[in-house]
Amino acid sequence: MAQTRLPPESWFPAGIEGITARQVTLPSGLALRVLEAGPTDGPPVLLLHGWAVTSYLWRKNMLALASAGLRIVSADLPGHGLSDAPSAAGSYTLPAFTQSVLALMDTLGMSSAALIAQSMAGKVAVQCALDAPSRVSSLQLFGPVGFGELPPWKVFSPALPVIPGILPSLLVPRQVVAFVQQRVWGKIGWFTEHDIDEYWAPTQFPSVIRAQVQMLKEFDWAPWTQEALARVQVPTLVVFGTRDRTVRPVHAERLVKSLSRGRLEWIEDGGHVVMEEAPDRVNAMMIEALRFGR
Repeated sequence: MAQTRLPPESWFPAGIEGITARQVTLPSGLALRVLEAGPTDGPPVLLLHGWAVTSYLWRKNMLALASAGLRIVSADLPGHGLSDAPSAAGSYTLPAFTQSVLALMDTLGMSSAALIAQSMAGKVAVQCALDAPSRVSSLQLFGPVGFGELPPWKVFSPALPVIPGILPSLLVPRQVVAFVQQRVWGKIGWFTEHDIDEYWAPTQFPSVIRAQVQMLKEFDWAPWTQEALARVQVPTLVVFGTRDRTVRPVHAERLVKSLSRGRLEWIEDGGHVVMEEAPDRVNAMMIEALRFGR
C-alpha cells in the first residue's frame, strides 16, 4: 500500500483545543504560518524551530507554557512547513531570518518578547538580541547552532545542487525522515509513527525541499566568537542533551562563559530534540527561566 503524506488540514494543531493556526503576512509580503496559545495579554514568548522541521517541534510545550499565563507564538520559519518558501538568492541567510523574526514581532504587536529557539533558530535568536537588544527580553537556546560543531555534511553543502521539479516522494521518502528521527533523539523516550508523518508532510511541496537545500548553502552555521557573545546582554539559558549528535556541544562551556548573563544546563541522555524527549523537565525549565529572567 502506497504511503501518502498528511494533508495540510490534518497537520498539528488540528483537533487540539487551545492552539490556533493562521497565516500572517509580513510587510515584505512573506507569509508565515503562525500558531498561538495562551492569553493575548500575557508576557509574549516566541518559539522558533530548527532546520527542516516545523512548529510541530513545540507540540508538547505550547499548552504547558500557555497555562502559566504566557502568550505563546510559534511560527513555521521561511522555507518550512506551510510558510512561504522564496527562491531568491539570499532568502535564507542569517540576516534574512533575523529580519523575518523581528518583522513577525512587529506584525503581531510584540514590542519585545522572550525567544525560545532550537538548533538553527538558536543562532537566529542570538542575532536578534545583538541587532535589536530592546526587542528581546531573554533567550532560551536548545541545542543551538553557534555553540557546537556540526556533522561532516556541512563541509559539502556548498556543492549541493538545487534541482527544481524533482518529485518530493522520490527525493525524500518517509524512510529518510524516520532515519533522521533516530539520529536526533537520544536515550530518553522515543518518537511515534505520527511524529514521522508530521515531519514528512512538508516534503509534499517541492518548494520546501528546494528552500531547505538552499539554506544549507546560505545560512551561517559557524560557531559564535567569544567577542560576539560578550555583547549579548539579556539573560540567556543554553541547554544541550549529552547525546546531541547534530550540534555536538564541544564549544558550549567556553562560549556560554562569554555571555554576561549566561547559564548552561545539560539533560542527561538527551539528544537534539529535548523538548520532545523530556517535555515535563523542559517545560519546568522554560517556565522557571522566564519567571526569574534566566
